[in-house]
Amino acid sequence: TRPADAPTEAGIGSTIGIIERLLISALVLAGGLVAIGLVVAAKTLARFKQLDDRYFAEYYLLGTLASVTFAVVTSLVAVWALA
Repeated sequence: TRPADAPTEAGIGSTIGIIERLLISALVLAGGLVAIGLVVAAKTLARFKQLDDRYFAEYYLLGTLASVTFAVVTSLVAVWALA
């Protein structure tokens, strides 16, 4: 059983998303675009068993694509602005 003060699954997912976007932004700013695939792969491995559920898989894919797209686009804008 989970303690009453333990973080919720939604809260943990939100934190993971924030860290994911920060890491991807750092990789874009450092020129490590290829390494973004490693970030997505690691995240997918952590959720591998849950991907059997079609609803979860679509939810996960949509969220990941939106998160990665947002991080890459905003980081590329920052690179352009700093150039």
